[in-house]
Amino acid sequence: MTTSTFPALDRSIVIDFGHDGPFGPFAAELAFSSATETVTFVVTRGSMRGKTETLPFTAVPITDGIWLVSWQEADLLTVVQVQDFTSGRLVSAVTTADQQLATLHGTLQLG
Repeated sequence: MTTSTFPALDRSIVIDFGHDGPFGPFAAELAFSSATETVTFVVTRGSMRGKTETLPFTAVPITDGIWLVSWQEADLLTVVQVQDFTSGRLVSAVTTADQQLATLHGTLQLG
């Protein structure tokens, strides 16, 4: 894992995919820990509200302020995000446990 300058390391970010994405309304808070090399997420809006997990993650720099971040959840849902800390935007590709692929566009804000 390359995380030494990851802007969200030992901080949290709020992600918001609005109301019209493939999962309906969706927002979450993600907290990234350098000590355990994990991300803890809590879904704060939508049908999965209240879902929380702590999982290993990978963060790889793409270019200045832009990172490729990924993790796999216990239910085999796989998340790959391009997080742009310069513009406050992100794109997330999610493969669900039943092998469906969804792409979401949203915003991110450092907490």
